[in-house]
This record gives sequence, structure tokens and C-alpha cells, in this order.
Amino acid sequence: MLVIILFILILNVVSILLMYRCLVNSDRKEKLIFIAAGTALMYILTSIVYWISTRGIEMTEVSQTGKDLIIFAFVPVNGIIILPLFAKSFTKFKDRKISGTVLRNRGIVLGVVLLILLILECIYFKNIQEQVVNYITEQTRVQNEQQELDNENLTNTNSNNDITNTVDDNVTSNIVNDVINAVD
Repeated sequence: MLVIILFILILNVVSILLMYRCLVNSDRKEKLIFIAAGTALMYILTSIVYWISTRGIEMTEVSQTGKDLIIFAFVPVNGIIILPLFAKSFTKFKDRKISGTVLRNRGIVLGVVLLILLILECIYFKNIQEQVVNYITEQTRVQNEQQELDNENLTNTNSNNDITNTVDDNVTSNIVNDVINAVD
């Protein structure tokens, strides 16, 4: 688990650094606003996609942990793919190297790429959640079967003990009767 969290942290740092470096002629405040807004947008979009993908799937405690890991892993991935490219285009637009039409067209292309990426993620998230639910269901079934076997073994043991006790009681009664008859 520590390795996964470390990996997610590294992804976030890479995403932030890429955006920061692509905003070349912006001051520090603009860079921080762009990074915060871009990351927040990616978080919202990834959360919505996750919510859509898990509709109709029973959520468990395991699912909540999985949700957090999935969302925090895919936010920087989406950010790395989309935000630095948009930041670079935005910087060029601000420096008047490209027109507003070119920026809009690049934004549309990046939006389409992001939409395709989010659709693929939705399918992937749904698959992960179904596998988790199937795993939990299978584990519950196995535990129930084991418990039934344990109960059956306990019942058989108790039945054997009852038979043994009955036999012991009969043998004891016969011995007592034999002793009484012998004394008479």
C-alpha cells in the first residue's frame, strides 16, 4: 500500500511540475491558480466518471478505499496528459504567438482527448468495481461454506458423543445389574 501511495505522490508532483514549467511567462500567482484550477477540474471530472461507473454496484468499505486510490491515481494521470499541453497553448496565446481561434481549437482537441480518456476510465473503473464485488461475494460464499462444514462436523461430533454416552450408560447399567444379580 505504501508503494501505491508513493507512486500516486510522484504522479502528482510530476503533474504539478509539468504544468509549472509549461506556464513559462506567467507570474507565480497565475501559475498557482492554473495548477490549482486544473487539478481541481481533473479531480471533479474523475470523481464524476467514477460515480457514473459505479452506479448499480454495491459499495462496500473496500470500495471506498479503492475509490480513493483510483481517483487520486487518475487525477494526476489526466493532468499529465491534458493540462501541460493546454498550459503551453495558453502561454503562447498570452504571448500573442497564437490567436484565440487556435487556442480554442487546441482546447477542443484536448477536450475530445480528455472525453475519450474519461470514457475509457469509466469502463476501467466499472470493471475494477465489478471484480471487487465478485471477489467479496466469492469470499463470503467460501466463508459460509466453511462455516456450514464446521457446523456439520460439530453436529456429527455431538451425535457421536450422544451415541457413545448412550452406549456407555447401557454398559454401565448392565454392569450394575450384573453386580446386583451376583450379590443376590
